[in-house]
Amino acid sequence: MMNGRPPARMDHPMLSPDPIVIIGAGIAGLACGRELQRQGREFMICEASGRVGGRLGSVVVDGIVCDLGFQVSMSNYRSLETLVDRHTLKRHPFVSGSMVWTGESRIRILDPKRHPLGSLQPLFKGLVGWRDLRAANRCRRLAARAETLEDSSESAMEIIRRTGFSDRFIESFLRPFFGGVFLDETLSVPAARFLRTLDRFARGNAEVPDGGMQAIAEELAEPIREHIRLQSPVTETNERSVVLNTGETISSAGVVMATPFDVTARLLGASPPQAGQWSSTTAVHFETGTPAITEPIIVLNGSGTGAINLLCSPSGVAPGIAPHGRHSLLASLRPTRGDVEPSIDLDGIQAEAATILGIDSSDWRHLTTCHVSEALPRRVTMALLSDLPAGTQVAGDWLGDPSIDDAIQSGIDAAGRCLSDESRNHS
Repeated sequence: MMNGRPPARMDHPMLSPDPIVIIGAGIAGLACGRELQRQGREFMICEASGRVGGRLGSVVVDGIVCDLGFQVSMSNYRSLETLVDRHTLKRHPFVSGSMVWTGESRIRILDPKRHPLGSLQPLFKGLVGWRDLRAANRCRRLAARAETLEDSSESAMEIIRRTGFSDRFIESFLRPFFGGVFLDETLSVPAARFLRTLDRFARGNAEVPDGGMQAIAEELAEPIREHIRLQSPVTETNERSVVLNTGETISSAGVVMATPFDVTARLLGASPPQAGQWSSTTAVHFETGTPAITEPIIVLNGSGTGAINLLCSPSGVAPGIAPHGRHSLLASLRPTRGDVEPSIDLDGIQAEAATILGIDSSDWRHLTTCHVSEALPRRVTMALLSDLPAGTQVAGDWLGDPSIDDAIQSGIDAAGRCLSDESRNHS
């Protein structure tokens, strides 16, 4: 076995000489391709852009890796672990907790289960009360059985309030932390999704790989490079073929739409979400003369004011992010709706970051600003999946939770459904 999965079954019967065509080389599409390769089935991935990874991407500016947004992997992403070996791509953990800027002071909040003494400072400084510790225990118990709330109409904020958290803890920690995770400061996401995410953070560590988040996509793609066609947008799908924007028609034995929700809707002839139905994310990257944050920890803006949601030093977490002796700082701005163009005052962002950290920023320089206007859909209409065309499957993290692991698993599952359909139709 390799990476926890059985080796490729090259004896899988070739039921059709045509490949299964996967649309999109994001994480779900790459995982789908890897599973089809493991099963010995011919496939092709058509990617509209010039790189793999989809939303999981990085750019290199003057030798420093800058992720498109604040993104992390988790140490308990089981599907990822089966496909990307830690010996091949080393991942570096954040501290399990965060530093919170209240507008007056900086207070460390650590997971009390892992760092029992870490809860004393926020208790003494009044950020966390005994009611918050009791509420956290209630939430942990609920998170362990999140599936029981799958059909509940309750939102994340409603369950946060129901379990008894104080207003101060909600506004200083829970809203900025999970608002950044879901790109929704109202925390209106379903309660079950919130609890599953909470459980992942409670049981694992947030991590950043050497080379930035794009490195995960590159490792997923490496064994199947020859099957990937970049800059090949698909404009039309039929039962036995797909059509590229060049007019080229590719015969297919099946299609997997591993595309964002709006692209999937368009390919299926449904109405895509409007701009206001998206959440956007913006990351402002700086190089700092000295380490701006001296430990691998997230710094949350819990003051309720300003443009910044959180700060971290990627190079302080994963040394491979920047050349030796150089340092990076990422300022992730508060999420907005996709149809709201952010007004970015770089001098103001730099000054605000310096205030949050309590340091001088005169030796900082701006590297790049990455804005993703369609980062996550706020609402997804699953009705478009009720009557998929014959031979068509759908994959993507928008089908479940917005995570790398859900994207990978959805791709693996889509590959399995393709093969099952093909076998059933052949028999």
